[in-house]
Amino acid sequence: MEKKQKGRSGVAFFLSAVALIFTAILATALLANEQRNLKHLLTAMGLQEVLPAAPQVPASKPIRQRLKKAEPSRVLLPVRTFEDLHTPEQQFIRQIRSDPRALCEGLRDAGFRELAWKSAESGRWECSSLVPFARPGVEKSSSIFILVKGTDENEITSFRVKLNIEHPDDTQAVTSAAATAASVFLSEVHWADSESIALKIQALGEFDLKRFGSRIQFRRESGDTPRYNFLANQAARARPKSAAELYFDREKWLAPGDGSIVSVIRGPGAWNTGSGSSAR
Repeated sequence: MEKKQKGRSGVAFFLSAVALIFTAILATALLANEQRNLKHLLTAMGLQEVLPAAPQVPASKPIRQRLKKAEPSRVLLPVRTFEDLHTPEQQFIRQIRSDPRALCEGLRDAGFRELAWKSAESGRWECSSLVPFARPGVEKSSSIFILVKGTDENEITSFRVKLNIEHPDDTQAVTSAAATAASVFLSEVHWADSESIALKIQALGEFDLKRFGSRIQFRRESGDTPRYNFLANQAARARPKSAAELYFDREKWLAPGDGSIVSVIRGPGAWNTGSGSSAR
């Protein structure tokens, strides 16, 4: 009897051990990979409600990697590359547009005779008058000479009054006649301050005025005898340089040197030095 009980106890122990091992293997298989097999089994048996709800893990934000900015490439530029350029100022030019025939007629009405409008050359016309202030028994006399030049397109190219004062006593008569002729011209071309200009001519005061490309001047000639000229014409204008001509100036870019060879090629090692920064 005792042998049978021992045999049954050994079999029971063996079966218990086998069952325990099988249970451990089964539990390991079901719980592996985050209970994936157990979930499949319960789902197949319709018991998926038994499974605990998995906690929601917040989505991780993508990690942005800050890219290092590449250092800009450095080049050597001439010192005048970024020079401040001042383009020439554009000025309005007003030509003396008036009928020269009407000017000659106005001078005749003012008392200056022999002002016939005649052709001088192709497309050019002029009228002139010599007004002497004769003195009895005197060979040389004071005078004024008036000359109007223009074109057949209602353009006065020049107006001139020449004063010859051979005798000091004729000064007032000569200057008054010249001021009258200048006033007729200034009124015809609508020049501002014509009265003040006429007073300056009477006082033999020299001046040089430029307005909108036109020029009037009153100057004395060199010599002992007082001779003056009142001249009105278009002021001579030099062609202004363009922005490209101002920038590529030979005197700035090709300055003369002493004949020595100077290299302007610098490597990266000279970029951060004082000479390299000054070259940029």
